[in-house]
Amino acid sequence: MSKNIDMMDTPEPPLFSFAVITDSHLTVDVKSEVGANDATEKLTVLYEEAIKRVAAMNPAFVVHLGDMADPVPPSDAQEASARMFHEVTKKLPMPYYVVPGNHDIGEKLHKALPYRDDRVSITSETIAKYQKMHGPDRYSFEHSGCLFVVLNTLLVNSGFEEEEAQWTWLKQTLGDHKGKRIFVLTHYPLYLADRDEPDYYDNIEEPGRSRLINLLQKHGVEGYFAGHVHNFFYDYLDGLHHTVLPSASILRTDYMELFSSCPTRDMGSFDPAKLGFLWVDVYAETHVPQFVRSSTTLPYRTHSWKSAGSTVSMDLRLPWCEDTDIPCAWGLEIFERKEVRNDYALVALWEMGVTDLRIPISDLLKPRVSHRVKQLTALGHRFTVVSYGLPTATRLAAIKDHADGIKAVEVIGILKEWTAFVSDLSNLRRAGRFEIFFNAVRPEVQGWTTHHGLHADLTDELDRVMAQPELRGTVDGFVFGLPRDTAPFDGLAAVLDCLDGTGFKAQVHVPSVGMVWGTKHNETMSEAAEIARTAEAAFLARAHPEVSIVIDNFVELDRGYCGCQGLVDRFYNPKDGSRMLTSMNALLPSDLTGLTYHVAGNTRIISARHTDGRVMLISENEAICSEGGALDQDTLRHEGKLISLITGQKRDMFIQDALYERADAKGPNPPVLFFLPA
Repeated sequence: MSKNIDMMDTPEPPLFSFAVITDSHLTVDVKSEVGANDATEKLTVLYEEAIKRVAAMNPAFVVHLGDMADPVPPSDAQEASARMFHEVTKKLPMPYYVVPGNHDIGEKLHKALPYRDDRVSITSETIAKYQKMHGPDRYSFEHSGCLFVVLNTLLVNSGFEEEEAQWTWLKQTLGDHKGKRIFVLTHYPLYLADRDEPDYYDNIEEPGRSRLINLLQKHGVEGYFAGHVHNFFYDYLDGLHHTVLPSASILRTDYMELFSSCPTRDMGSFDPAKLGFLWVDVYAETHVPQFVRSSTTLPYRTHSWKSAGSTVSMDLRLPWCEDTDIPCAWGLEIFERKEVRNDYALVALWEMGVTDLRIPISDLLKPRVSHRVKQLTALGHRFTVVSYGLPTATRLAAIKDHADGIKAVEVIGILKEWTAFVSDLSNLRRAGRFEIFFNAVRPEVQGWTTHHGLHADLTDELDRVMAQPELRGTVDGFVFGLPRDTAPFDGLAAVLDCLDGTGFKAQVHVPSVGMVWGTKHNETMSEAAEIARTAEAAFLARAHPEVSIVIDNFVELDRGYCGCQGLVDRFYNPKDGSRMLTSMNALLPSDLTGLTYHVAGNTRIISARHTDGRVMLISENEAICSEGGALDQDTLRHEGKLISLITGQKRDMFIQDALYERADAKGPNPPVLFFLPA
């Protein structure tokens, strides 16, 4: 057997990668304002673990975006804390660069602190002290033809001599490197959700914000990285990627208000899924920022911006771009409300590699969501827009306005009333180059449930719909729903058989959400069965790029009548389902062909060929499904690589041994991939 049997596609390698880390808040003072006693020790341990992990990933260099140490500069303990920070960080075997944060160089002047206060404010003395401990507070460096600019954002709007000197230096530096790709590294975000948002303690206030944005855009700056708020925010501003990082060590717990569930530990301060660092792959034409969570041990990474092939479409049935008022109980925003967008849904989608999203048409009518759809379109996302009945004039205008990002429009209609508005679809057809799918609803059966579309086994309905001459040239295809007791492989095969030779396409919904008559969480489908069902849908989506396969279990539903286990929890933190989908989209080749289905006891196997051999998805056989053929003896005795989709663990073994192992295991077995060389 070949020594290297990792059969997944080899993605385009980046030119180089770097890591960004922020807000470690290391301190030797247990009375520090960030925490005391055990919290102080936690900060150190978490940062040390982050440094070890970054070092093992071997980036070209590392940048720390500030708030390296506590307490603030006038304190006697600050210098000792700074030494402690560098002692830990120097364990990195590659170069590292630091950026001044407010805890390192003093607080900015703002509406709650409008005048210099030598106890906390940035001053010429604290700048000199910072330079002594850490080096210059502004500088630039180059790597592989890219320019990296470090700014002291605490100076912005200060009116100090040092501020104007920094503006002059920045203009000169950007002008001297015309034509280079430029990344700016700072502590303070330009803004959190919107460049026109009010002035907050957590953003750069006006007029400095607009002055800086205009200067960066004039010189075509590609990326702006900031920390300070200890939480993730992302915005795309006319070519400028604006990324705000979570902390490596501790969460700002006021931002837990972003979520509709109660924090589970320490008021949310040390949720490991919300702590970590940013890994940035720089390619010839773009860069891809990936949040590496402290809780993540999965060795595989993927990203929606660098998808290796077709993926499932994600139904965003819960709000995914909502504004939340972040009340701050300790004085920073006591003068007005601070409304920000929750971007953690985006992190979860990106780390699973999902590109296609399904949203209701009403999302396009909300200015902030509309703007977000256009931003994500520019980043390569595609949207299926759902309209109940023909869109009104207002909604049709919204579709036209977003047509560049719309992959398909799904028109829902009562099955027996469908013919009444077929002829009126011509206006929708002229609105863009997207496809149009009819989603039939039978109100006496489905109007109040979560199911979708036609069913392949209802042949009378199908024959009646297919016989409508008005449909030819009006719609591109139909939405089919697979009952939860039907295996995706069987359901898709039946759908494709129904449409064979008709010229119509299929959009296939593989639901996990279902009615639960009771007060407990969805007991009718175990989490293992839900993960296996989603894995099978993802496998089919990679093998059938011409079919849009939609899943509806993005976020767990733990209230109301309808429930599902979900790929992520209510904090958008990854669960086993999310890790499974990340692994699938990172590992599966893009050229899967010749799908076959096999059954071995209580195990179902879907196999496909690709350029370098075969790949099999092995999962539980809990759904009602057709009888699959047995694997031949030669295949069973073939050695390959077994990969756990949940943990990423790899093992060389014979496929028959893998099947025996699953048969002997107690409890449900998570899905795995098995790669066989050619």
